[in-house]
Amino acid sequence: MIGRATAPHGAASRRVTWEEAIAILRDDPQHRQLIFDAYLTEDLLDNCDRFASSAEFAEVLRLIRAHAVAAVDILDIPAGNGIATQALAAAGYRVTAVEPDPSPSVGRGAIMTVLQARGVQARVIDAKGEHLPLPDAAFDVVFVRQGLHHAADLPQMLREYCRVLRPGGILLACREHVVDDYRGSLQAFLDAQPDHQLYGGENAFTLDDYRAAITKARLELRAELEPYSSPINLHPNTIASLGEKILRSPPGRAMRLLFSDASVIRFGLWRLKHARLPGRLYTFLAAKPG
Repeated sequence: MIGRATAPHGAASRRVTWEEAIAILRDDPQHRQLIFDAYLTEDLLDNCDRFASSAEFAEVLRLIRAHAVAAVDILDIPAGNGIATQALAAAGYRVTAVEPDPSPSVGRGAIMTVLQARGVQARVIDAKGEHLPLPDAAFDVVFVRQGLHHAADLPQMLREYCRVLRPGGILLACREHVVDDYRGSLQAFLDAQPDHQLYGGENAFTLDDYRAAITKARLELRAELEPYSSPINLHPNTIASLGEKILRSPPGRAMRLLFSDASVIRFGLWRLKHARLPGRLYTFLAAKPG
């Protein structure tokens, strides 16, 4: 969910809830930037405003408008603290938010708070992706931000998403963690997640398993956005900020003695895009035939 970091300072030995884990990380100075970048601060409205104005959300809207031109009804799942629900509703869509966590900080309570404060409407329900209490063919778009990799049953979850989509509707699954295998690669990813050390709820799948689950659910995979290839997968970075990091890195500083800054940045970005980092981010766009 959050990204590479050290284990939380003073982390509890027992497993805590998701809400408790975020509260612990908020109070730990070494993780406050991670919490800010993940839109999980205590300031719910600021989280929503920053997400709605982000390059990530601008690209989400562009993809929806390009691939679901006449979309009206959007399912936002898991809706978390409401950043996407609020942004999509404010953009004029009729949104149903699905979130199993009831809390006022990171769950359904938070969603209701931001909707009321912003004066927009959305339906908010308690459910999980594998079992949706929703009718067939009810949505033009299923929007998933960092949700597929939490599936207890990935094929079943995607079958449900296909079921509730209208023919011609799209699934946009953003920022999904990819690993190479379920041994060393997955463990390396989990070890780097401070929230996982607290609540134990992180996960990732292989690229082949995401692809297989999408196609077996009778969805057509239309686009696969690779790591560092889209504003969606870049957040909280931008091409400009990554370029600065590349130039300041030890290899970057050494290469600048021989090559131009532009060449060093191009090479660094190429290396990042092709590195098989555990937990690297992919975004999938699929459509229901019809």
